[in-house]
Amino acid sequence: MIQKLPEKFATGAAVLSITTFLSYVTGLIRDRIFAHQFGLGRELDLYNASFIIPDLLLNILVSSALSAAFIPIFTSLFTGGEKEKANELANTVLHGAIFIILISGILAAIFMPFLARFIAPGFSAPELEQLVRLSRLMLISPIFMAVSSGFGAMLISYKTFLPYGLSPIFYNFGIIAGAFAKPWFGVYGLVLGTVLGAFLHLLPRFFAIRKSAFSYRFNINLRDKNFLQVIKLMIPKMIGHPVEQLTFLSFTRIATMLAAGSVTAVSFARNFQSVPVSLFGIAFSVAIFPILCEAAGKSDRENFLKNFWKALRDILIFTLPSAFGLYFLSALPIRIFLGGGNFSDENILRTAGVLSIFALSIPTESLVHLLARSFYALKNTITPVIFSAIGLAVSVSFASYQSKNLGIAAIPYGFFLGSASEVILLAIFLRRKIKEL
Repeated sequence: MIQKLPEKFATGAAVLSITTFLSYVTGLIRDRIFAHQFGLGRELDLYNASFIIPDLLLNILVSSALSAAFIPIFTSLFTGGEKEKANELANTVLHGAIFIILISGILAAIFMPFLARFIAPGFSAPELEQLVRLSRLMLISPIFMAVSSGFGAMLISYKTFLPYGLSPIFYNFGIIAGAFAKPWFGVYGLVLGTVLGAFLHLLPRFFAIRKSAFSYRFNINLRDKNFLQVIKLMIPKMIGHPVEQLTFLSFTRIATMLAAGSVTAVSFARNFQSVPVSLFGIAFSVAIFPILCEAAGKSDRENFLKNFWKALRDILIFTLPSAFGLYFLSALPIRIFLGGGNFSDENILRTAGVLSIFALSIPTESLVHLLARSFYALKNTITPVIFSAIGLAVSVSFASYQSKNLGIAAIPYGFFLGSASEVILLAIFLRRKIKEL
């Protein structure tokens, strides 16, 4: 079994890299349509800001449990021959996630006028009213995404990567459909398309789960010891997992107080920067995660280190050249993919300047994903949380204090400094943790 693990990693990483690449191709098509139809203006600023609260709820309340707590325990049960217990745990987590996201969504909708003012202090009163309406509509999408996330976590444990990787592609199809509805619905078409995309995100995983070992039952066993262990591991991760969302919430707040279109410029630049991060950093980290979980479960330090170093080496081989290329040639992809229509030369140069600085964080952010998942495989969720909080503090503090001097450039510089701080701290403490394996 152990000798086949590198082959499983290579296959899983390849599948995830290819599907991630395709999702970014559709994402670039989506962004091109956005740029041509809206340009760098307040409408897209509103749309991007309307993501903040729904995305934050999903990541805090659902993804935190699934990414770090559920997968290691579910994998241990399933590979250990306890399939019935694995199914019971999966059903409990799945139904719990749906219930929590429904309740939190209702509360968020009620308090959205207060939340909108916190998210976008630089928006005018009419813009804040529109942000409230858009955000309330957007709260429908986390319901579909919660179920999809649950199915996706199981598929990772089963090492069934193709349907998992197809979901983001389907998601973009829905948003693109909404963009074409602009003549009739304006920016509301984008939100409706996002809700449609969330439903489409669920479909490939739903059909894959139907053919898997998972047996659905309407069952919630809150006293199950495995579920209680998930909750124990989940609580610290609930603080640390949404750090990216909290970081960009803070960046959004800063950007709303700069020139109109600043929120969108950051969003477009981030989308380009995240392509190599997802293709190599996240894809390789997700593929190696169940393998590290198995090695950790067997206290096999040698195999754990062997696969960890392979993943780290492969990530750096691809992300360092990507960072170098985007740093020096940032204007080229922006002009090719976004230029034209309402996206002027000034918009291109402004977005490219943000992207060139964001490129610095491609290797560091990619390594954060691998290092954090290495801790999760060792059933340690507290250490990554602490260091992600430190990274958040470094990022936001720098961006906030330097925005008056550097303008919008302070945001990507802050992000790079925060991710670099995380890599250094995680690497130091992971070395100590592995010695205990």
